Amino acid sequence: MDVEHREVIVVGAGPAGTSCAQRLAEENIDVLILERRAIVGNPAQCGECIPNWGEVVGTFHGIDDHEWLKRSFEFPDRIQLHRLDHMRVFLPSGKSYNFDLDAFAGHRLQFDGYLAEKAVEAGAEIRMSEPVTNVKRRTKTDSLLIVTEKGRYTCDLLIDASGSLAHVARCLHGKDKDYRPADQVPTAYAQVRGNVPETFDVFLGSVAPKGYAWIIPKGPDTANVGLGVRAGALKGSVKEHLQQFCEDLGFEILSIGGGWIPMGGPIKTMVDKNVIAVGDAAGLVMPSNGGGISQAMISGCFAAEAYIDFKRDGTPLTAYQERIASCFGRALKNSLRSKNMGYLMFQNDLITEVLLRILGPIGGIKRAMECDKPLWVL
Repeated sequence: MDVEHREVIVVGAGPAGTSCAQRLAEENIDVLILERRAIVGNPAQCGECIPNWGEVVGTFHGIDDHEWLKRSFEFPDRIQLHRLDHMRVFLPSGKSYNFDLDAFAGHRLQFDGYLAEKAVEAGAEIRMSEPVTNVKRRTKTDSLLIVTEKGRYTCDLLIDASGSLAHVARCLHGKDKDYRPADQVPTAYAQVRGNVPETFDVFLGSVAPKGYAWIIPKGPDTANVGLGVRAGALKGSVKEHLQQFCEDLGFEILSIGGGWIPMGGPIKTMVDKNVIAVGDAAGLVMPSNGGGISQAMISGCFAAEAYIDFKRDGTPLTAYQERIASCFGRALKNSLRSKNMGYLMFQNDLITEVLLRILGPIGGIKRAMECDKPLWVL
């Protein structure tokens, strides 16, 4: 087979991959996205809660004046299905704590499609239904060969935006933990119809041991309902427990799916010579709340700008990981601490109830959800 060379190849057309491609294409850099799915954003593998810019800059450091990112979080009304101004966190007893939120519920098919359209309009190319089957590095030259079901490619820069299982890193490094996200948490998601709440509801306790369940309203009578639990914490399949959860709430399931969320924090090596990991593939998911869309978009932008700086003045690509640490480091560290303490302490409903009441709504639970240190840790 002939080998096609492209300057930058992005594996994955999720928010990280398309944001990176758009930013590169705007600088007239040749970029190709290879996407294994037939339709961008389908099936959805998240709760579909998307933060607004105010929520993003309140959580992460050093991006307040980043105009490109700020514009990227100005989403059209058609993408914003339902405003999420409040979150309720339910304890095992049914008692709830209420918090303000600055986000909206979207439909990932529309949301991811919108980001992909912007990348294409900027000059990027997307090839659908083309899964990457192998990535090889020539030892003497460090050049890369990307093999798909339809062709073979080489590139100057490869962006791993392949999601939580980090397919590119798996091809290059197997099970090496330095390059792949840890603590993969199994999750199940359902689109449902019924009497759904107006708020983003999170449930802790035996409904999702060492994890959480959620209801995210998407409009009149519809919602995204899901649960994620630590691997091995449930008897039976996660989907079976989700079906029971929906049945107990009187919801009609319209569709159901599943996936993985990397809850082990950022990977150790995000820049591997001329390969950069972004989004979930870099472990940039908040372990205490599962959020990852904003980190995906930001890291995609940072990866693109690292390459732009490298081309312009020779700045090492490793500057990308330093920028990631500066922007996300504190929040990710706090979030990982909260998750690990939850794994350790929340052994059953009684203990979970008592500890959550001791933590309290403001100094404990709210700060954990917002990726701050609980006040009693300070």
